[in-house]
Amino acid sequence: MKLKKWQRINSVLRKRKIHHDQIKHINCIRIHATESKKHFMKKAEICYDLFKQGHDFLTEAWTTDRKQRFDILDLTDDIDIEIETGKSKKKRYKADVEYDI
Repeated sequence: MKLKKWQRINSVLRKRKIHHDQIKHINCIRIHATESKKHFMKKAEICYDLFKQGHDFLTEAWTTDRKQRFDILDLTDDIDIEIETGKSKKKRYKADVEYDI
């Protein structure tokens, strides 16, 4: 990966306060234990589109204080994506982009 791209990714990780252990999971689609198949499939579809567009991303990334989790964090454009299901609980934060399934 080019130096400029790494600098951009590190900048987003610092800004969002993502734990440094997450860096080994860039462009991996991770499964959260409580998510439904429908939720996972939508997440995989979005990640596939991001990957084809040349974007780097993290899934199921936690902040260092463990107070916020991102379904998908687009590291290229610094956008967090939340996938909402019909029976979702009230979210603790407002995502940049939300997908209803």
